[in-house]
Amino acid sequence: MIEEIFARNLRKFREHVNLSQEELAAKCGLDRTYIGTLERKEKIPTLTTVEKCANALGVSIGNLLSAEIYLDGFDDDKATLNAIWPFIRKYQDLATKNGINDIFQDNGGKLLQVLLELDLKVLEGREGNDAEDANGQEYELKSLNIELVKGFSTHHHMNPIIIAKYRQVPWIFAIYKNIELQAIYRLEPEDLEEMYVKWEEKWHRDGGKDINNPKIPLKYVMEKGKLVSGTAPIIPSKTKKKQDVSSEHLIAGGFKPDES
Repeated sequence: MIEEIFARNLRKFREHVNLSQEELAAKCGLDRTYIGTLERKEKIPTLTTVEKCANALGVSIGNLLSAEIYLDGFDDDKATLNAIWPFIRKYQDLATKNGINDIFQDNGGKLLQVLLELDLKVLEGREGNDAEDANGQEYELKSLNIELVKGFSTHHHMNPIIIAKYRQVPWIFAIYKNIELQAIYRLEPEDLEEMYVKWEEKWHRDGGKDINNPKIPLKYVMEKGKLVSGTAPIIPSKTKKKQDVSSEHLIAGGFKPDES
């Protein structure tokens, strides 16, 4: 992949300063045909060659090897997708290593960020809690996109059995701004007791009818929880659009929302 990035960036910078391949080769003290072989990805450059090219073009080595510069300026969306796909594949490889089968399923890509940030291990292929730490402590994991909603989704069939399970473990709440992780809060069972009591009372009041996905307000989490990573976000006055994102529950590939 590095030769792909270098080849495209080399050509972009060379054309920006209006040098031919032969002219750049001469400035680098290289054979006049060598720049062409690099831009066609026929050879992998040595670090010395990269340094010579960077000096001749008046840029840094980092510029020539920058994935961000490489990705900028593709002609259409399909070309851009093809360009970034090797990086997405690497991200999936990392996710698979951490027990997430599909980064595009059930917020698996976001889950990976939380697992790595808190050094947790996903509990894959079982009904129950979502992750555990090195000491075997299990956790319930939740997330939201602060640009879309102001409450964390919980369970589509909330009832005393589910509540009893929830009372046994701490909860991890991850706050995102779109795909960027902003902050992570941890709440202990006692911090959520107010929610549990309210849900139980509603369940009994409704004659034993399961509650469909009651929300835990973002403000409640920020007030009651302990900030364990990131910086407390500023809550937008308005979300971009009204949307119920019950799938914002952080679960690994293979879990179903009703199993949390």
